[in-house]
Amino acid sequence: MDTILFPLMWVIGWIIVGVHKVLTLIGMAHGPGLAWVLAIVGMTIIVRALMIPLFNKQIRSQRVMQRLTPEIQKIQKKYKGKKDQISQQRQQEELMALYKSHGSSPFASCLPMFIQMPIFFALYRVLWNIGPLSEGTYTRPLGGIDQARAAELAGSTVFGAPLTSSIGSAGQYDDPTRVIIVAVVLIALMIITLFITQKQVMTKNMPVNEDPNNPAAKMTKYMLYGMPLIYVFTGYAFQVGVLVYWLASNIWNMGQQTWLINTNPSPGSPAYKARQEKLRAKRIAKGLPPEEDEGGEDLPERSTGQRAQPMSAKRQKKKGKKYDPLAHGPSDLSHEFRQGASAEDSNQDAVTSRATDRDDDKEPVGKDGLTDAQRAQKRYERRLAERQRSREKAQKRAKRQQQNKKQRNF
Repeated sequence: MDTILFPLMWVIGWIIVGVHKVLTLIGMAHGPGLAWVLAIVGMTIIVRALMIPLFNKQIRSQRVMQRLTPEIQKIQKKYKGKKDQISQQRQQEELMALYKSHGSSPFASCLPMFIQMPIFFALYRVLWNIGPLSEGTYTRPLGGIDQARAAELAGSTVFGAPLTSSIGSAGQYDDPTRVIIVAVVLIALMIITLFITQKQVMTKNMPVNEDPNNPAAKMTKYMLYGMPLIYVFTGYAFQVGVLVYWLASNIWNMGQQTWLINTNPSPGSPAYKARQEKLRAKRIAKGLPPEEDEGGEDLPERSTGQRAQPMSAKRQKKKGKKYDPLAHGPSDLSHEFRQGASAEDSNQDAVTSRATDRDDDKEPVGKDGLTDAQRAQKRYERRLAERQRSREKAQKRAKRQQQNKKQRNF
């Protein structure tokens, strides 16, 4: 096992030594003591900080999975009761195509856990070999941990329990009762911090109508009820140093989830509604409208400081009739194109009106032989042609994606 994990053990050894050097530079004592305990905590912070991009990816994936739940249920309903190999294969291919088209994966929510497990076991093997390394029976340095530093680590304690001790090996130390008590307290703190973290996710940061079959919901429930049992049964074998790492990681998780719930909660969750109410109260206190203008019709128009353009009679008639672009199709891409076309019509009316006004005033002609209105008309036509080309490219791309999806689904 050491052969497989040794590269990771080597990196962990250097990180622990590096953090210990920083702690001693700021005034902590050399030799066995608190500095080595805090070095393990510092290593935890560094590892978790490096995993922040994975955490962000996990959150994005979970929210995409929440939106895809109705589509996933449709596919599952389509193949319900079909147990033959071909049907199962097609169901899996349709699900994977759905995940791929939205840039998500059901395994992305578990990625941070999978990344942490090798680090966890590598730290376990580092602490396992600290005793033999300090005695000279293990001659392979663990990164920056040589024999002298291994002796300092072996002599460092948490409330009297050595970092290398565990409940299973408590009988090898001078005060086995103290080792057992410290290890049990650390395990209890691990269970409490994990329970608080997962409970606040379930009660505050999950949509009210969350589907219980959603993989993210299943994983949250497993973490809430399953991980404490794992802590109870595995804590017997893990050293105090590993328990310190695990507890520090749980505290990081708790803080990270609290920050996420307060700043970027899941849409539809109680935390999201509470945050919207808080933002609404702040806007009212500043004298702003209660809700931000997101395209609604009830909110007052914001002044842009530009002169209001005259509107033609034809456009005024159209203004009284509401146009719902969503009624013409569900495609968001088509919706954007129709909105763009509507905006172009409005711009064209404004340009035409300005051109008419300037013609009446006999606007002078420039050196290029064009009036300002004619130049504006040419710019408009050029932009319209560019947007038309962009629309055609997007339509071709969407068509190719649809064809590829049909090929994957036979």
